Amino acid sequence: MDEIAVKAQGICKTYRAGIFKKRETKALLGIDLEVHKGELFGILGPNGAGKTTFLNIIMGILARDCGTLSILDENIEHGFPERLKMRMNMSSGNANFPWSLTVRENIIFYGKLYGMKGKALADKTDELMEFVSLEKYRDKRFDELSTGNKQKLALAKSLINDPELLLLDEPTTGMDPDISARIRAMVKDINKKRGITILLTTHYMKEAEELCGRIAFIKGGAISALGTKEELQTLVNARDMEEAFIELASEE
Repeated sequence: MDEIAVKAQGICKTYRAGIFKKRETKALLGIDLEVHKGELFGILGPNGAGKTTFLNIIMGILARDCGTLSILDENIEHGFPERLKMRMNMSSGNANFPWSLTVRENIIFYGKLYGMKGKALADKTDELMEFVSLEKYRDKRFDELSTGNKQKLALAKSLINDPELLLLDEPTTGMDPDISARIRAMVKDINKKRGITILLTTHYMKEAEELCGRIAFIKGGAISALGTKEELQTLVNARDMEEAFIELASEE
């Protein structure tokens, strides 16, 4: 039987706003999901569906309002264990780093947050710059990088601690097709060659179709469909994932 990396049951989240927190937006309505160790699992859905909220709960950035959660064989009850955060990492499509630091300095900075130092950190920094093809930009400041290179840096940062679980939130948002293709190739390598479990959100059909073995479709804070791309297409009688997305997004 496959080992489970993430097991979520009945996860819900409501955002409250206004002076007396009376204005409510229900972001997640009871998410049930299992992700196997070594899997590259996709969460697909339109903007505002709850994809990023779910990832932020998995990463311990947001607290859930209800439901149970187990990550890498640890049950998350009250608070999020720091020891578990050391086994995970996350990268967002909206990469944001200290703008005045160079590529190399940024990777070193985040390595130190994980307790790395000395030669081990220097060697890991060099390895990651080579992996994401940023060696020739090592002395470029973050604010001088192109959008694609900023995202490569975000991927490098997310691998600094050799995570067992990697969360990728829309990693190719706003990129040109050729840069998107390179990022997808790197994501494949991270999963296959490094053996890292990946949970990826996207609203791009091509991305989900190319990368993910199984896909959960979220709409309005709930999972409306889950399966392989072939199973999702069969479910709504679609010819391809583009058509499946349209059908799943429009179903009442």
